[in-house]
Amino acid sequence: MLEKVKGLIPCLFLSAACVLISLCGCSKPSGPSVPIETLLSAPEQVEIGGRKYVLETFLWRDFMPFCPPDGKPLIALVWVTAVDSLEFPSSLDANRLWVIKDKKVWETKFSNEEGARYPYKLEKIARDGPKWGPKIEVDAVVRLIDRGKRTYLLKASNQWISRTD
Repeated sequence: MLEKVKGLIPCLFLSAACVLISLCGCSKPSGPSVPIETLLSAPEQVEIGGRKYVLETFLWRDFMPFCPPDGKPLIALVWVTAVDSLEFPSSLDANRLWVIKDKKVWETKFSNEEGARYPYKLEKIARDGPKWGPKIEVDAVVRLIDRGKRTYLLKASNQWISRTD
């Protein structure tokens, strides 16, 4: 009898593993943390503390000879710019980026890389995006957060994805 039980253990283990794998594979892919309609309706200029800010971007994919034949993933360099060109407040930061192509959304945090320092701009970079484009337009949205933990969405529409060769 003990031999029969020992013979069943590998089968039971294999069956349990198959069930776990199939359950994990059934999860729905998650969408963006903010509904796409909300992202697309974000303003192109936001006023915070009596000052106005706009979003500028440079989006590109690298196709240099040392890159894979289908290029590297999207890189997004973004600047939140104070319209009045006065010093950018240290109490304001950007902590999330969404790039939208048709109904597809790439959502990401910014890297911890130190960007260039501008007196009136905040520079952020995000890497390892999708392999969209190049030579297409997308919308970009950033989430700004102030010292009081209030958040603001800011959009730049029709942003060109460039190609470096």
